[in-house]
Amino acid sequence: MTLCKKIIVLVTIFYVSQIVSQQETYKIFNTENGLSNTNILKITQDNIGYLWLGTDSGLIRFDGDDFTRVNSKKITSLLFKNQKLFVGTTKGLIVKEGNQEVFYESKKVFNVIIKGTDVFVATNQGICHLKNKKLIPIQINTKLDFSIIYDIVYLNNSFFIASNNGLHQIDDLIQPKKITLLTNDVFIDLEIDGEKLLAASNNKVICLNDNKIQPIKTIQNIYNISIIENELWVSSINNGIEIFSLPNFKFLQKINKYNTLKTDHINYVFNDNQNTKWIGTNQGLYQQKKYNINNRNSKPNLHLESVKVNFKEVNYISKENINLNLNSNENSISIVYKTVNLLKPKNILYRYKINNTFSNWSKNNSLQLANLDYGSYTLELQSKIDGVKSDIKKINFTINTPFYYNVYFIISAFILFVFISYVLVDLNIKSIKKKNSKKLNELELKNSLLTLKQKALQLQMNPHFIFNVLNGIKALGNSGKTKELNNSINHFSSLLRSILNSSMKDKITLKEEIEALKNYLELEQKMSSKKISYSIKTSLNNIDEEEILVPTMLIQPFAENAIHHAFINKELGNIEISFTIKKNILYCSIKDDGIGFNTSINNKKETNHKSAALKITKERINNIYKYSDFNISEVKEGDIITGTNVSFKIPLETDF
Repeated sequence: MTLCKKIIVLVTIFYVSQIVSQQETYKIFNTENGLSNTNILKITQDNIGYLWLGTDSGLIRFDGDDFTRVNSKKITSLLFKNQKLFVGTTKGLIVKEGNQEVFYESKKVFNVIIKGTDVFVATNQGICHLKNKKLIPIQINTKLDFSIIYDIVYLNNSFFIASNNGLHQIDDLIQPKKITLLTNDVFIDLEIDGEKLLAASNNKVICLNDNKIQPIKTIQNIYNISIIENELWVSSINNGIEIFSLPNFKFLQKINKYNTLKTDHINYVFNDNQNTKWIGTNQGLYQQKKYNINNRNSKPNLHLESVKVNFKEVNYISKENINLNLNSNENSISIVYKTVNLLKPKNILYRYKINNTFSNWSKNNSLQLANLDYGSYTLELQSKIDGVKSDIKKINFTINTPFYYNVYFIISAFILFVFISYVLVDLNIKSIKKKNSKKLNELELKNSLLTLKQKALQLQMNPHFIFNVLNGIKALGNSGKTKELNNSINHFSSLLRSILNSSMKDKITLKEEIEALKNYLELEQKMSSKKISYSIKTSLNNIDEEEILVPTMLIQPFAENAIHHAFINKELGNIEISFTIKKNILYCSIKDDGIGFNTSINNKKETNHKSAALKITKERINNIYKYSDFNISEVKEGDIITGTNVSFKIPLETDF
């Protein structure tokens, strides 16, 4: 082979190798390989290397192999800066820092800009300032305050604002002094190229330099522009991507469904820290990678994702070495560590060393250290990709000696044991005395209740009342009123039976109490020379009367007092009795429209009997329930007394 031919072959081989080394390939991520939503709207990357994807149904984190859904909100903007991830949504701003997350409510967020320590948010209703843990609207002028703010950038000591009311230049956002309208056109995206401002509308891109506007001929229906490695990438929602060189804006390449992708709907283009371009489309995420035989693997970075002690997260400052001083009971430690490489996620291996030798390399990136003995430990963690190792991450932790091994503690424990033994013996003696006293009190209370019950029975078996009833029955017999005679005898016999039955019980059903009241009131109606009406109402929250238990002979004394003392100067009287259940409490009320309690009690006739009845019944109620709120009050209309109301409450008790 001649020298000339050899040179030609070498040049050809070199040229082909250069073409191959710069060859671009594309890989698509969609539902088939784990991506839950294929409409990728925004893309950014954090300091660890995770790729963050904003979709119309949530935020997704990608480590090159697995997609992890973080939330389900529609994402409108993404920015990672100052170790924080700023996530714009349709309802506000989410700020993520490590495992911590804070949500600030606002209008729809289109973009976030950080100037020094100030965070400004572009929304569909003006600009907001993140201050005092709130998003506070900024007042600039009436035009911008209510405009849709698509983007904000800071260039040459000025803020440039892209809105639906034109492109504005402003000297300061918080205290603006000079506001200039550069153009009335609606621009949706801004980028900075050195000292130049690039602005994109739906149908054009312009370059603003020293207040001179240079139009750039490009595709229509623009959605986003990005500056990547001295190139301007113009994305469209139906025309793919056009790439121009900077700074001369010379057309370089077109990427669309006819030569590379499966769709022309491009939402976003992002260049990661490994010089890999990611293209977000409506049909998934595309990874564009240039293979270069001269590229060498960079050193991987190992990051601590989580350190937990006894299953509780430990807050620590992310640095080369971590030192933890733990209590003796904090002896279970779990650690999750991670190296993110979007190009070679399956090539990452990990190992650890605790005090002595390293473990074998594996894909496991978590470590569980349970039930450790007290003492000092040094944990070393490391990762590698294709033989290139990361720096060693060290965690130093000390588990303190348990307090019960201390001599002073042992002596103190012995003294405490002697003291506690003495206290326990003393408490036991006091407890026995207290139990005996309690039993004595219970017996006294039981005896008191039996005495009150007996007195209540005597009140109900009032001889005067029985005499009147029998005389009334006799009169009905003499007058030949057979039907009324039978009714009176039935009521009287039922009343006597209920009184005798209840005298042998501590409690009866509410239904039995109401039936006894009805029998008593019916007899009083027939015997009384006055016209007396009555009503009994219940509101029991769907509980049956037969299931509610009440103390025996509780209501009748109040009804009797009303009949015999409330209507002295009246020909017509009415008694209303009600039972109501509220929050496991049974409320009872006996209301009449008589002369009033104070007036009736001043009457000399049967005052002793009435006072005894009220006193006995009140004592019974208070013994049953110390919070009975027993009350006798006069009903008034203005200054006129229209009756008396007796009310009290007892705990609700049922037989189920």
